[in-house]
Amino acid sequence: MIRIGIIGTGRMGNAHANNIANIEDAEISVIYDINPEKITAFLEKHPGAKVANSPEELVSSPEVDLIAITSPTYCHAEGLRAAMKTGKPIFCEKPLCRTRAELDELAPLLRSYNNLFAVGFVRRYSPGFITFKKLLEEGKIGNVIASAVTCLFGGFCREWGDWFTDYKKSGGVILDMLAHHCDLQNGLFGKPETVYAKALLLNTDVEKPRDYVSTTLTYKNNIVSNMECSWFRGGPNETSMIVYGEKGSLKLTDTGISFYDIGGAETKIEIDDGVLGPLQKAISGGMYAAEMAAIIDCIKTGKKPFAGVEEAIAAMEVALAMMESAETGAVSKL
Repeated sequence: MIRIGIIGTGRMGNAHANNIANIEDAEISVIYDINPEKITAFLEKHPGAKVANSPEELVSSPEVDLIAITSPTYCHAEGLRAAMKTGKPIFCEKPLCRTRAELDELAPLLRSYNNLFAVGFVRRYSPGFITFKKLLEEGKIGNVIASAVTCLFGGFCREWGDWFTDYKKSGGVILDMLAHHCDLQNGLFGKPETVYAKALLLNTDVEKPRDYVSTTLTYKNNIVSNMECSWFRGGPNETSMIVYGEKGSLKLTDTGISFYDIGGAETKIEIDDGVLGPLQKAISGGMYAAEMAAIIDCIKTGKKPFAGVEEAIAAMEVALAMMESAETGAVSKL
């Protein structure tokens, strides 16, 4: 039995707990949150968990085999500092941390960590992305020329005062949402060489919180990627990635993959669910369920997670470069 301690019983803590409850040989053993009301609400759904009085008490508990850090972004570094002292397996929600100073502190510690570390880049566990990446590697569209990412959320409802709407705490739409796609683009093309971004950076001059970024990244071999991401209070919800090559293009959405030939004709491509492991196949719940099942499987088998230390650090470097470009108006070089 893999016993899991959860630091942070808010939205993501509950999301992962619901999936853990459906995984054979896994259970939630200990929880911690600074907010008693969140603990009470969590225990109504998962009454068997014990409550720790601090992150340090949770991570050092002999009843915790895997530490899951699902607290707000600006609290991740605190949880990681405590967790890494134990040598136990760690899962940390994305992003790794909030600031460059925290990244500079944590990166060498994580690179020398001698147990499993996984970061919550859940889209890595999507059969759609795994199939998409395989098609590119097999040369389906030939040499890559450019990429376009759209990640729009038109139903943002957070209000001023929520930590999500505080740029200094959340990093806004860049660090909270687009970081997923920074990671996916890294997985396809490696880290970019330059980043230029224009963004709202959760400007508080508007009545209701909104955020938006438009950014251009350049990679080796002259690959150019344009990325757009939003938190708006009205508008479409749309997520897609298009990669253009010499022989056509591939488009990935949350519902499937399409290939477009040079003439523009579209062919739907079947997603290969066979890329999932046995624990992932045995659980329903989409990407988040597959992610947690895969991490449990990694602990049992010694396999590497799809998104580990280097993926966590690389995505942070790209997202921070994007934020710094938006803040200064200058091109960031990596």
